[in-house]
Amino acid sequence: MKLLSPRSMFFLLLLIAAQTYGQAKEESIGKENVANNNQSKIGGLICSIYTSKELKNTVQIIFKNQKYIYQQESDTITIADPVKINQLIKDLKEGLSIIEDDQKTVSFERGNYIIVKDNLYMDHKMLTFWNKDYNISSSINKSTITQLIEWLEAIKF
Repeated sequence: MKLLSPRSMFFLLLLIAAQTYGQAKEESIGKENVANNNQSKIGGLICSIYTSKELKNTVQIIFKNQKYIYQQESDTITIADPVKINQLIKDLKEGLSIIEDDQKTVSFERGNYIIVKDNLYMDHKMLTFWNKDYNISSSINKSTITQLIEWLEAIKF
């Protein structure tokens, strides 16, 4: 087998250098505009606060589908408006107040998320986060709801 000629070695190194520079440039572009200030894992949820130049704070809540163990589907709730974050807190508190009552059900449909308390989980007493299409869901228990409310209330706008 022949050794690589100096010319082909030069082009190979040039290709590697160009890819490395492109990846570094791509990563730095995202970091200039958005900074992750706070990320927490609360129950099965991954909760983040991002600060950008355009928006003061943006909250993201990532949840994975629990319907099927073999599928790793997830969805993200993104809220940048303080009024909508306060609405989420209010919805969670109201759901928490009736979570122990087997007779009551509630559904909060807010555009990019849906929170449901139904009587499917009689033994476990849970609220369920759904995405807007009702195809990805994650159930959260009482302690997770309490932690999420505390985390959301700690956000400064």
